[in-house]
Amino acid sequence: MTTAGIFIALFIVFVFIRRAYNASCLEKVGVSLTMSATSATEGDELILKETVINQKWLPLPWLSVKFQIDRELEFADQSANAVSDLYYRHDLFHILMHQKITRRLRFTCTKRGFYAIRGLEVTAWDILMENKYIRNFETSTSLTVYPATIPLHETNELCTRVYGHLRTIYPIFPDPFSFRGIREYSPSDPMKNINFKASAKAQELMVNIQDFSNAREITLILDAERHPAWYNEYYEERAIKILASLTEKFQTQGVPLSFISNGKSIRSNAPIQIPEGKGAAHSIKILEALAYTTFETDSPITEALKKLDPTASTEYWLISPYHAKTTQSAYKTLRKNGARTAWIIAGDKPKDFPDDENIIFI
Repeated sequence: MTTAGIFIALFIVFVFIRRAYNASCLEKVGVSLTMSATSATEGDELILKETVINQKWLPLPWLSVKFQIDRELEFADQSANAVSDLYYRHDLFHILMHQKITRRLRFTCTKRGFYAIRGLEVTAWDILMENKYIRNFETSTSLTVYPATIPLHETNELCTRVYGHLRTIYPIFPDPFSFRGIREYSPSDPMKNINFKASAKAQELMVNIQDFSNAREITLILDAERHPAWYNEYYEERAIKILASLTEKFQTQGVPLSFISNGKSIRSNAPIQIPEGKGAAHSIKILEALAYTTFETDSPITEALKKLDPTASTEYWLISPYHAKTTQSAYKTLRKNGARTAWIIAGDKPKDFPDDENIIFI
């Protein structure tokens, strides 16, 4: 074959390749992002599975997958990331005809919240690296991260201090003659509650559940109003963790719980209110609400405190990261009117703060 013939043949091949890629470079290409769970807790490690499928007889030697995700989901491999307010993930694939490639990206949930993957974009080049093709894909991958809890000994100490105050108002001791059921043992259970027959049958420690000598009900109240003079995210998140810890403890005790907050939910942009309930499913509702809570509000917590019924049988446990004077005044009024109350403040007690056994700094 002459030089001219070779040139013409190569030209025809190049034209064919260019037209083939122009017509179907990103046709029959599938990209999916899935997480190993739809919910997790702060500190958990999960896997993001990144899958690319090429279902045609045309190789894609250079294919780039880009997407955006919140930086609070911290990837172990950050070499492909650009970090600002978001992670901008950029992964490169070399995929042949009729091939499927799956990558597993490990990440850690560093903060509570609701996270969704967005901006999924695929870019490919033809085999000659001359033309670029771009396609956007829809994705509904999301993750709810529940708040972590404070150490168990801190939760127990907190409850002991609150019980010590409320015990002077009305009895809250478990009734040894009222048997309500059996559940798995947890480290906070006293040894005397262990049911050895049930434990032997279940092959794990089980404890008796006893009713209380009075019908306990607790309303957890989160003050999400930021102090006008200072702001500390650590104390805000600690208040959330305290509330999550109390939710889990009361759930194991079978205490009916309700939850209200003046903080807005990132899902509804409205204040949060969960009516009374108990059990694991109800506990998840509260933890989910805490995951969505923002410290943004249109109304001070004093408005919510004024609406509470001081004659109700429920206990009101107020948890807040700050201690504004207006909140102190509304809280004392509620207690003065006969409400069973406790105020838990996430932080250190200021030297000029008045002593009050009903107000606990933790």
